[in-house]
Amino acid sequence: MVVMAMFTVMPASAQGIAFGVKGGVNGTKMSIDNDAVKSETGIGFFVGPTLKIDFLPFFGVQGALLYEQANSKVNGEKIKRQSIIVPIDARLNLKFNEEAGIYLTTGPQLGFNVGDNDFTWNEASSYKSTFQMKKSMFNWNFGVGAMLTKHIEVGAVYSLGISKTGELQAEIDKAKANNNEIKPKSSTWQISATFFF
Repeated sequence: MVVMAMFTVMPASAQGIAFGVKGGVNGTKMSIDNDAVKSETGIGFFVGPTLKIDFLPFFGVQGALLYEQANSKVNGEKIKRQSIIVPIDARLNLKFNEEAGIYLTTGPQLGFNVGDNDFTWNEASSYKSTFQMKKSMFNWNFGVGAMLTKHIEVGAVYSLGISKTGELQAEIDKAKANNNEIKPKSSTWQISATFFF
């Protein structure tokens, strides 16, 4: 809804509007403030439509509606997060000519979980871990890329986790009911290619 509202009302001063398809791979790791819990980076992917509006030759905005599968590992167990993510970035274009150049982006990203809500695994008869996924997430993106032609761009984004991804409950000793709740954040690197029609 945010993307639709943003792009439906387009100022007359907009220099150019381009619709395209964006896709790529990502690497996601959860930041966990607990030495007893090990987190590893997992590889996933994302794909979906994107829309770019240039208000000036050097400045514009870009938004997208992407399906993302972000994989990470906690204590050796895979956690697969399936989300619809909505990045909305301000964009600074540094052009070498009418088609080629580089760009910088930054802006907020909303994520909505569309996959499994929880993951449970046992490491031993007295140890159980449960990860409960949040319904929504908030990140802030920082990106850089290259405009290769009028229709093709490549880029890299670091998406910094601001809100909690979920809650990890590690039941260390069932007899004593000694539970330790951990609320990690997920940050992601994205490498993408975009084709504009």
